[in-house]
Amino acid sequence: MPKSIQGYFIRVFVSTCILFTVILGSTANAASANIFSDIYNGWERVSELPGEVNALQESYKQTLEQLNQTSAQLGQAQANVEAFKAQNDQLLAQNQKLTEMVSKLQTEQDARTATAQRIQTMVITIVALILGYFLLIRVMRWGMRRRSGRL
Repeated sequence: MPKSIQGYFIRVFVSTCILFTVILGSTANAASANIFSDIYNGWERVSELPGEVNALQESYKQTLEQLNQTSAQLGQAQANVEAFKAQNDQLLAQNQKLTEMVSKLQTEQDARTATAQRIQTMVITIVALILGYFLLIRVMRWGMRRRSGRL
């Protein structure tokens, strides 16, 4: 063989060996060619699926139950709010009636106080007039007696 062809084969052979070594070195760790372990792992995953489905169904049931409880509590809370609103309206109406009654009683009390004040003033005036009348008569009698010389 000529030297150039022989050199060519040597270069191709060395390149192929290097390439083959690199390929074997890089894929040796990543490759797992055991088909039985793959089948077993797949079967194991498939056999675990019903348990996971059951767990998901149980979780769904619990969530649905909690939703129903929360809905019932919400309904009760809304009923309580409505009852409180009705009671509040009733108390407001009662408060308004009481306020009107207090105002009316205050007006009546003021009227009674004014009437009592007028009556008191009239009584004091009448007593003062009667006393003044008697005093005036006594003073006039005393004055007349004094003029007539009886004293």
